[in-house]
Amino acid sequence: MEKLMRKNEKIKSIDRALNLLEFLSANEQETGITEISKKLHVGLSTVHRILTTLKSRGYVIQNQQTKKYRLGIKLFGLGCAVQSTKRLVEITKPYLRQLSQNTNETVNLAILEGKEVIYLDTIESPEILRTEIMAGTRTPAHCTALGKVLLAFIADVEFESLYKNDELLSSLTSKSISSLKELKKCLKKVKEQGYAVDSEEYKIGVNCISVPIFGRNGEAITAISITGPASRFTIDEMEKVKDILMTISKEISNQFLDY
Repeated sequence: MEKLMRKNEKIKSIDRALNLLEFLSANEQETGITEISKKLHVGLSTVHRILTTLKSRGYVIQNQQTKKYRLGIKLFGLGCAVQSTKRLVEITKPYLRQLSQNTNETVNLAILEGKEVIYLDTIESPEILRTEIMAGTRTPAHCTALGKVLLAFIADVEFESLYKNDELLSSLTSKSISSLKELKKCLKKVKEQGYAVDSEEYKIGVNCISVPIFGRNGEAITAISITGPASRFTIDEMEKVKDILMTISKEISNQFLDY
């Protein structure tokens, strides 16, 4: 019961902090603690603690003369990050649709965050037997074609920083890469050929092939993939769609020359 109460208290404090940020966002003028307390029906001491925390992280700014508060530049940075992700999805969407229509398989768009892949967009196959994965899903990068193709093109220093203490890697299936040595060998091949394949490494019965999308500085900013049941989307089938996938990758990359 005590653990449950503590959990609820933490959630309540986050809820109050978000309410406060939304209130400041709706207010065009700087606002004082007393007014915030009255409008949100929260005690002065609680408002003060929340504002002090948000101020220390750059999410609110205090006018030293009036002692009132307004939103900080940190939130602008978060907004830009959201817009950036939205742009990725908007630009790639027509190409994903084209791939889906040409292959009748599920196609995906994802980015790398740390040692995980985050799916930003998915178009499901019209087939009854298909692979399903929702936007927002996170998966270990070393177990997926999307993850491997993105890891292959990050700087060596960044890669070593991510996996510096991981001689052994977690396996999702018996076919998953399970060691750092094996992963490095795989990524070297991926970088040379320009695409990555996942043959039942993420999930038994599911195959996937992926290619990177490059920004203007040559870095892999995102990746797209085609995924299907291993019984239908075989190694031979993946080989057949490889050239189409790589051609579309170049076309999308040209859209991101100013990214």
